[in-house]
Amino acid sequence: MFKLDFVTPEAKIVVDQDLAEITLPAERGELNILPGHSPLMTTLKPGTLTYRLANGETGRYAISWGYCQISDRGVSVLAENAVTADQVNVKADQDQLKQLETRLMTETLEDGDWEVVQSEMGRLKAELEIAAPSR
Repeated sequence: MFKLDFVTPEAKIVVDQDLAEITLPAERGELNILPGHSPLMTTLKPGTLTYRLANGETGRYAISWGYCQISDRGVSVLAENAVTADQVNVKADQDQLKQLETRLMTETLEDGDWEVVQSEMGRLKAELEIAAPSR
């Protein structure tokens, strides 16, 4: 059976569960993984990770960067952090996002600083996206 292991340094979110489908934000674009997918290893960027287990249970998380390995056994995801909609502080995220946008418009950033700001903005946008009410 195709298994899912999804962990952060602080939490084991899903361990050794039968997986039906997972969608995650890979560095080169969104990946939708189903059983039988070709083996692959990729880095993850900030964005939304969703999964559906074989038992029907679903999950939706905003993640920061991380790694994903797809093998014959299943999918292993290691994310720096992962939050659910009820863990998002919308007001704080909106304020921080505005500060970072202002920083991009008013400062000249070195390449490394620019990448850090872009990554943090991606994480905040993902958190705000999962916290938004469904339409």
